[in-house]
Amino acid sequence: MSDTVAEILRLLTEHFGQDFQSYSHNLAEKRIAERVAQLRLPDIASYCRLLHDDATEAPFLARMMRIRFSSFFRDPLQFELLGSVVVPSMLRTSQSGFFRAWSAACAGGEEACSLAIIVDEAMQLLNLKTRVQIFATDIAEDALAEAEYGRYAPGAVAGITLQRLNKYFIYDRSGYQISPRIKEMITYSRHDLLDPNTYAPPESLFGGFDLVSCRNFLMYLDPQGYLRVFDNLFRALNPEGVLLLGKAETVPERYEPFLERIFDCGNLFRKKAVVWRK
Repeated sequence: MSDTVAEILRLLTEHFGQDFQSYSHNLAEKRIAERVAQLRLPDIASYCRLLHDDATEAPFLARMMRIRFSSFFRDPLQFELLGSVVVPSMLRTSQSGFFRAWSAACAGGEEACSLAIIVDEAMQLLNLKTRVQIFATDIAEDALAEAEYGRYAPGAVAGITLQRLNKYFIYDRSGYQISPRIKEMITYSRHDLLDPNTYAPPESLFGGFDLVSCRNFLMYLDPQGYLRVFDNLFRALNPEGVLLLGKAETVPERYEPFLERIFDCGNLFRKKAVVWRK
């Protein structure tokens, strides 16, 4: 990474008090180049000078750096395995009557709602009344506001089956509203996955999750940031809890003895019930 790109990430970190220096070099260079092109500046050095001189520019680049894309039931195979095998088994064998999950980097809430629908379907299938708590977090306040509102444009729900759409959404002319039944399972809150002072959403009090989903965020971090966030995800996960990763993400080598792949495909892992010390 060039010294100029490193300086830009340092400026963002200093401006927001958030760690932008742990983002991958490729992502940083790509997003900065896009912003330079938008502003029709001659080079990255000119953009760096702009950031130094104009404090109003930093939020534009910060928004571009933060990954906001999400969709309902993204990676259908993973959700099929989760809904048909993994979640029913977890609910059936639960001794506490609780099911706690964490949707990290939740963007507009599509993943959290998808998880809630999967859990609700499994509870109905098994005739259970499990108490469900899904903690959905993101660093972006505007994304969380959209998620809390819970209204989605027709294009956003295009991949949802008609049966689920009719059961879990309320349609009006402005779009599709997630049903209160699903909404009440989810608590949205701001959380910075790169914050060194916390390993889980403060609202969850102590972590202790049966399922943690952090998909398509780790891939945008440098190796040190990747491992730091993974440390926290692992710590927040209960023994025998399930971890969901994105297609392009892998378990760090140091954690391979403590996480077993559940299926040959789908990128779902179960934390082994062993005592682990860092």
